[in-house]
Amino acid sequence: MAADAWSVTQDDSEFGFVGTQLGADFEGRFDAFNADIVFSPDDLSGSSVKVVIDIASVDTQNGDRDSQIVSPDWFDAAQWPTAKFETKSFSEVSPGTYQAVADLTIRDVTREVTLPFELAIDGDQAAAIGSVTIKRTDFGVGQGQWTDTSQVGDDVTIVITINATRS
Repeated sequence: MAADAWSVTQDDSEFGFVGTQLGADFEGRFDAFNADIVFSPDDLSGSSVKVVIDIASVDTQNGDRDSQIVSPDWFDAAQWPTAKFETKSFSEVSPGTYQAVADLTIRDVTREVTLPFELAIDGDQAAAIGSVTIKRTDFGVGQGQWTDTSQVGDDVTIVITINATRS
């Protein structure tokens, strides 16, 4: 059975993240993204996901922090306006639990990540949730004084919630 195309329900989906600043967690999300999803549990080798995230759409509920995040010291949204997530392979860990091996590109730096996720498909509706922790400095996020991770932690957890309809 061939993998199916899925249309993301934008209002019910989120590309979020959790970071630390001065030892306290803060959450954020990117409000604008495009996702091309072709997926079937029965055809993992024929499945693929490509997501392009608009960096300038960041929202951490803190205007000053949002302005800093898009600045040259951080994501440098003027030079690199998007981040990309593109799968290379999928594997089933257990029923309803999968892993995606993908290339994540931020600030024109690409690193391979493994994203574990849970997936539920009910008829033509699908819901997936997963998370992966990356080191922001591996992607050049946090230049100059911000390479020091004592104020803003190096670990950032990316949290993905996707709701989609079979196309």
